Amino acid sequence: MTVATPIPHATCRSLWLRRGTTSSSYAPGCSTSIQLSTLGIAAARETLVTATVPFAAAWTDLFREMITDCPVLRWRGSGPGVGRDARIAYSGLLGRYMARAYLTAYEGVRVLVPLDKAKCVLRNTPYSIGKCPSEQGHEADWIGLDGRGRLVVAEAKGSLDQGVRTWLGPNDIPKVLRTAIGQARRTNVFKNSAIEPLSARRWAVASRWANETNQLCPALLAWDSDEGQLDASDYQALARLLHRAEVETVLTALGQSDIVQLLDTRGTGAPYPRAMRLRVGPHIIESGFAALVGPVGILPLRDHGDLDRVRLIREWNPTVALASLSRGYATRTMRQPHVAEEPDDAQRYRLTLDQDERIAHQAGMTVAWPIAGEAIVLADD
Repeated sequence: MTVATPIPHATCRSLWLRRGTTSSSYAPGCSTSIQLSTLGIAAARETLVTATVPFAAAWTDLFREMITDCPVLRWRGSGPGVGRDARIAYSGLLGRYMARAYLTAYEGVRVLVPLDKAKCVLRNTPYSIGKCPSEQGHEADWIGLDGRGRLVVAEAKGSLDQGVRTWLGPNDIPKVLRTAIGQARRTNVFKNSAIEPLSARRWAVASRWANETNQLCPALLAWDSDEGQLDASDYQALARLLHRAEVETVLTALGQSDIVQLLDTRGTGAPYPRAMRLRVGPHIIESGFAALVGPVGILPLRDHGDLDRVRLIREWNPTVALASLSRGYATRTMRQPHVAEEPDDAQRYRLTLDQDERIAHQAGMTVAWPIAGEAIVLADD
């Protein structure tokens, strides 16, 4: 485990991880660590696909204002928010970030589309999302796909529960995880009004956030049940629909919604308006559609003049991040089906961190956290 130092960037935090299956609650667990930039890029994507930009302030400074400088992943003081409802809301939000980070960085999940968006996308197609007639209760958070030919149904939970045995194991699990397992189990994708749902890998991921006051051990519990691969034609059809939905949503959140129509008609090598190849300090970011993200919202980067605005904004408030969706990734995603088990394809989804961990790349998205005095300019200037 890497011990973090109290510097603005390049940080790592430890937590307790238990990885189990829905057929057994037994999972001994172990101490592990997570890079804050891994959590940050997951938070960035979740913020964009759920249109929750006001919460960008949580990750545009790599959570520095919210967590302690110690090596353990703990809130400052007694945690953010005043009152029970506010604390639950923050915990739930961070629970989604943690679950997305774990599933995409460690379990090969390629795309996660929020349930309501996925239902809209599948409308008027051979596929639909719903519960079996006998099922009661809430559904899961996301519908997605992994790189092994599987449909993914995933539910995230964040908790402030102060239990010890149920979180640290090895034999028991907390009630919040059992609830998440139930939501993942009852959420199904059907084809052509069939009675039996499509096979899926069902994930329930619960995280418990500790703080300086209670000195608890932060924990992440990830439970799954694997019903097997999809038929190749179903996988490709759903991949085309879900990946397209995510690209459209991300571009819209970045203030680049009018680019979507161009992606349908132009090839991967064609020139695109607003596609910018940027340099953040010494780092070159692949040509893409970018925006500056910070506590005041999102500034789409459309031309050279916007970079002058970026400089002025950073002089006023240096706590910002740069998010960019690769032009090549967006074009391939909109025009080509995605095939599981294809090495070149899999490489596009792998999480990579620059050596200083202030730039993260995954599934076509780059997020950079520039330090003070580090310029953001066109790479060819």
